[in-house]
Amino acid sequence: MKIYNLRNYLMLLSFTLLLFAGACKKKDSVGNAGMLTGADSKVWKTEKETTASGEKDKLTKDEKEQEIQFFANGSFSMRSKTQNASGKWTYDAMARNLSLQFVGSDLTENFQVLNLTNDELKLQAADGSQMILEAD
Repeated sequence: MKIYNLRNYLMLLSFTLLLFAGACKKKDSVGNAGMLTGADSKVWKTEKETTASGEKDKLTKDEKEQEIQFFANGSFSMRSKTQNASGKWTYDAMARNLSLQFVGSDLTENFQVLNLTNDELKLQAADGSQMILEAD
């Protein structure tokens, strides 16, 4: 009888720990467009990149200084020491899709939004590479 009670106790303890671990796991958030832009605009800088195979991609000094600014009116500006680009952005939270349409170009970049909070933006490109940006 005691072995039966001990087995039930261990099973209950294991189940409780499993529920606790699941509840504590950081969940990815799809966020909303307001998190991307703040009240008027928000600047984001690249914190980390991974290749399509999941390997860490070391950022150069210049890449660390690049920034993208999203404006609440739907426009964006990308800046680095050597070049600037701008255009219009759209964000579909249901589809978790961020699209960047560059001015004067047919180029549109589409990203899957893996995580969007007020401080972090994690994007995945079509080739599987990922980029984590932090709000400045």
